[in-house]
Amino acid sequence: MARILPKSKIPKLVELLSKKRLVYAPQKIEGELLFAPVDPSETDGVILDYQTTVLPPKALFFPPEENLFVARKEKIAETNPPAEFVVFGLNAKDLAAICYLDEIMSKEPADSFYLKRREKAALVAVAGTKMGTAPGGDLILEKAGDSYQATALTKAGEKITRLSVFEEGGPTGSDPSGSNPTETELEELLADSELLAQAVAWSRTSCPEIWERLGKQCLGCGICTYVCPLCYCFTAEDRVDLDGTTCTRCRRWDACTLPDFATVAGGFNFRKTIKERYYNWYHHKFVRAYKEFGRSQCVACGRCQKYCPAGIDIEKVLVEIVDAFQKVHPERRF
Repeated sequence: MARILPKSKIPKLVELLSKKRLVYAPQKIEGELLFAPVDPSETDGVILDYQTTVLPPKALFFPPEENLFVARKEKIAETNPPAEFVVFGLNAKDLAAICYLDEIMSKEPADSFYLKRREKAALVAVAGTKMGTAPGGDLILEKAGDSYQATALTKAGEKITRLSVFEEGGPTGSDPSGSNPTETELEELLADSELLAQAVAWSRTSCPEIWERLGKQCLGCGICTYVCPLCYCFTAEDRVDLDGTTCTRCRRWDACTLPDFATVAGGFNFRKTIKERYYNWYHHKFVRAYKEFGRSQCVACGRCQKYCPAGIDIEKVLVEIVDAFQKVHPERRF
């Protein structure tokens, strides 16, 4: 028998989950929407059907900064493993991004620090519309009238559906606001990752004026990388105590648009200009990613467009590139 969750019982579900594990969910913190720990006594603050949060939920598994291990007196100890936790209220795009990041981080050499956190986490997505085939996760809650239809994809998800707030039965009715939204141009382009890969690679030498213009517009601040749910570049450094007895290996987010990202020993920089660095960001997402994983590293979440201080709209850039490419290669039209 199917399991359903009345909409009115969402706060109670979060409260029950919080009694045994830390729960992260979208909440307004000082005016910004973030995935933050839920106070079990204030579960009404969880915001569902969000568009974007400032930082993507990847930060829960791949923190902006973390200590990997400590070396002390010839002994090396990794940082304490995380406790079990729940990421609640994911929208479809953020869920898809985490599932894709799982694939990226599992590729050899696998990122064990990321994977240890993922093993401890249960993902619960809440969809205001019919999600269709879920990309992964543990439990999907799809809105249907005044209730949510529960679809458990794992044993962890099934365990959640056995909580007292769930009821047996099918959907209570159709939701007139639950029709699937119209796809954006970016989402349409992402459906043909091969076309995007060909067009972006072609544009480097065939449409240099696009990258000249963007090189002048881009500030090289790295914000597009930091807010992206699928960017995973980092830098590592060792911090040694003043007495020389303890060394801590730390890693933190890095961005390929930053000036020193491509600098190697001896001071040589493979990508000195902003134009080169900004193109490299696109090349990684739409060319290299297609060659490695068969699809673009983008889920059209809109964060890079929303938070870019220079006002660069990745959707318009890609549409421009593809239009130019198709004029030369009309056989590659949709």
